[in-house]
Amino acid sequence: MAKMSINILITIYVQFLIFTVGSSLPEDPIKCTINNTMNCTITNSYGTFPDRGVCRAAKAVYPKTEAELLSIIAGATKQKRKMKAATRYSHSIPKLACPEGDDGLLISTKYLNRTLEVNASSMTMTVESGVSLRQVIEEAAKAGLALPYSPYWWGLTVGGLMGTGSHGSSLWGVGSSVHDHVIHIRIVTPATEKEGYATIRTLKQGNSDIKAARVSLGVLGVISQVTFKLQPMFKRSISFVVKNDRDLGKEATKFGFQHEFADMKWLPRDRHVVYRVDDRVSTNTSGNGLFDFFGLRAVGTDCLNALREKEEHQESIGDADEKCSNQWLINVWMVWFLSYGLTNDGVKFSGYPVIGYQNHMQSSGTCLDSLNDNLTCPWDPRVNGLFFHQTTFSISLTKVKSFIEDVQKLVDLEPKSLCVLGLYDGILMRYVKASTAYLGKQEDSIDFDITYYRSKDPMVPRLYEDILEEIEQMAMFKYGALPHWGKNRNVAFQGAIRKYKSAGEFLKVKKKFDPLGLFSSEWSDQILGLKTGLSIVKDGCALEGLCICSQDNHCAPNKGYFCRAGKVYKDAKVCVKIN
Repeated sequence: MAKMSINILITIYVQFLIFTVGSSLPEDPIKCTINNTMNCTITNSYGTFPDRGVCRAAKAVYPKTEAELLSIIAGATKQKRKMKAATRYSHSIPKLACPEGDDGLLISTKYLNRTLEVNASSMTMTVESGVSLRQVIEEAAKAGLALPYSPYWWGLTVGGLMGTGSHGSSLWGVGSSVHDHVIHIRIVTPATEKEGYATIRTLKQGNSDIKAARVSLGVLGVISQVTFKLQPMFKRSISFVVKNDRDLGKEATKFGFQHEFADMKWLPRDRHVVYRVDDRVSTNTSGNGLFDFFGLRAVGTDCLNALREKEEHQESIGDADEKCSNQWLINVWMVWFLSYGLTNDGVKFSGYPVIGYQNHMQSSGTCLDSLNDNLTCPWDPRVNGLFFHQTTFSISLTKVKSFIEDVQKLVDLEPKSLCVLGLYDGILMRYVKASTAYLGKQEDSIDFDITYYRSKDPMVPRLYEDILEEIEQMAMFKYGALPHWGKNRNVAFQGAIRKYKSAGEFLKVKKKFDPLGLFSSEWSDQILGLKTGLSIVKDGCALEGLCICSQDNHCAPNKGYFCRAGKVYKDAKVCVKIN
């Protein structure tokens, strides 16, 4: 059994190494049965939303200019029709792109994908909202400029990453959230009959409304153009250093101030942390490195099928031992042999530090590159590959030490429990600075990104699901964590809006920009605290993060009790106390 797992894993790495053959482009998340524009459904890039529901719309449109976008929104506003913006690849896990009801309109930004201006003297770049992060990075580099911080996946669009508050990792400067590097936004919103039913609003640095549009959740209108403030091109020096996690709680509060692009990959079961020692260096420093992260490269479909079948078998028989063995093997390979995809010259790795230009080091995603149907992104729903969920939240630096220590206590109680994270790179910890955006980060924080296996059957529990449920709810309810708007289940959004001190200001802007709520849905109203119903109590709800233990009077998160799935899966009323 163990030998078979090792062979499968080695095959995966061989597949990674031949990624240059190309990959199959993702499908459009919008599918329509009538003339490719009517009777439509929309999903995310993983093929299903957290509640496994299907989002429908009557029609989909693909504007190619801001003028077309204006006309489309005017027509829908006149009809009082619900609308939602949709992006090229739809990487948000929750239902942000779902219009309300079956008569809604989907407005895709797929063809709003032009770079409008790059000004080297002012160090600014203006793009349409459907431009990908990869395009921003490449076009800036041509002018000798760089976006200083960015998410690690370049398949996001500008509108999508702004709508969800996407970020990289840094506490330096104004921080790692991309939206805090935006100085100018043009957004098309509904308007009165006198104004032609739609208007273009221009928001600039210093205008208070820009604080709402920087993290908009898609409920204000459709962003048409964005202007970034860039920096002169620079180089980075990256080394990965493995240490014991004994002092992680203390080290985590300091590490982000010591290195500009620091992050950490935490493997709690192995009791070690991979520290990313990552700093800006002079462009005169020798090195032409490249960071092409292995987890975002194309993988052969046969290999993905084998990996998924192996995962499902391990889950079905509760084989935690093999998961632990796999985790150890994966991380030995990643750190010591594959360096997570870092190469010193774009081809091979010869040792740390790896030094390269910012545009070659900050983001990756070559699984999007070309058209070979036998290679694809690991999560492509068209093949039986990785099917997972992500729980992502930010905890204030002042509370991080205690949270980490609580997680370590859980590992001490169930040493094998977090081996389930091994295939998915452990817990990624990124630094995020407090933002001026109304729905941005409220304090300097660490973002904990946890990716884990998900069953195709919503009524089948995951191995050690109870431990991950405890970590999720402990973060949200004991430590007041903020949810990542694009990577969570319903439980993470329970009462979340009350954690934002300027939520009321955001809602005022929402009312001003879209008084009829045409860009809102029942779900977006629920996460904004305008409607109830976010907690869905039904069979299996605890398995999908749709309900929490506050449904039971005996379980009170604010008293230190948290849900535990345990052996009961039909509700969320099984609890455990964390001392």
